[in-house]
Amino acid sequence: MVNERVYDKLKEVAKRGTIPITYTELNDECNLGIKFEGDAGRKEIGIILGDISKREFQNNRPLISAVVVSKNSHPPKPSDGFYNLARELGLLKKGEKEDIFFAKELKKVFEYWKNK
Repeated sequence: MVNERVYDKLKEVAKRGTIPITYTELNDECNLGIKFEGDAGRKEIGIILGDISKREFQNNRPLISAVVVSKNSHPPKPSDGFYNLARELGLLKKGEKEDIFFAKELKKVFEYWKNK
């Protein structure tokens, strides 16, 4: 089941078309109450975002979870779960660089949502 509150926040960020949101900001702004100290919190947010992105994929839309990045990555990028899902869906091809895929997917998200 898709968390509609998170989906609405992702759409809001995508429509801005500029700066992604961090996992921590998403957690705080959607009042999810997820604790990121251990693996359980990262898994929980990953499931939420994965469910949303799978639905986007099924509806022929780009992976909107590309707008969520780690606050500790420089340059900003999503977690490994984003890339694993992209591989699972056949979007990230073998040998393709993750950073290039992320940049392209983020651009697709911004382009898709800019006039929605």
